[in-house]
Amino acid sequence: MSRKKAVAGGIGALSALLVSGVLLAPAAGAATAAGSGVNSAFAISASGLLTIKETPSVDDSDGFSQESLAKLDLPANLVSLHALNAQAGADSARASVADVSVGLGVGKPLLEASAIEAQCDGTKASSSLAKAKIGDVKLDVAVPANTGVTVPGVLSVTLNKQVTHKDGSVTVTAISINVDNIQKIDIASATCAPGDDGDGGGETPTSTKSSEPTKSTSHTPTSSKGGGSGSGSGDKATSSGKAPTPTPVKAHLDVTG
Repeated sequence: MSRKKAVAGGIGALSALLVSGVLLAPAAGAATAAGSGVNSAFAISASGLLTIKETPSVDDSDGFSQESLAKLDLPANLVSLHALNAQAGADSARASVADVSVGLGVGKPLLEASAIEAQCDGTKASSSLAKAKIGDVKLDVAVPANTGVTVPGVLSVTLNKQVTHKDGSVTVTAISINVDNIQKIDIASATCAPGDDGDGGGETPTSTKSSEPTKSTSHTPTSSKGGGSGSGSGDKATSSGKAPTPTPVKAHLDVTG
């Protein structure tokens, strides 16, 4: 069975679970939009056939805030996470998860990691991975901002995804997964507003726009060897607030039906 058919089959199983009412999105705190002038973080969110609100989700609008969730396990080998944590305050934000497995109903996990973390402090942002791999391809602990791994027509993953918004705030997402444009999952994301010495704590912009990084079109994506943390030394977002084109890396993703 081809990789695309295997993933499609997994998405079909996911859809069937949703229709039967087996899958329920977990409860979560209210999401905080980028550009709101506060620092915020969440451990996981998903949109598409599977919807997971930002969980756990925090912001520092009322001062330092932290929330944790022991585990999040969805049936049929869809998503399994442990030690979900999010915190925001003191001009910084951080999100982390442990023992990660994302399968989306496919026999072999699409993503595995012992730990995933994203953090920011003012306009400085970074993310890190521990024992992470996509399929059988091991991922570096730290990679440049907006590093892309793509299986054309099936799956794209952006590592250390960074977006700078019009108000100067920055959002870093450790891993952002897009399955055939019908399922998106973000794992470990933090947003930080610029410090008081940035724009003087001025008005909140009327709108903040950002876009998904452009996917690589490489047919044979490889593990990235970048060692940067993405805290300013990697690719920078454009003045329009859009993330730059991801740096493609090669990978081979085996999926069994």
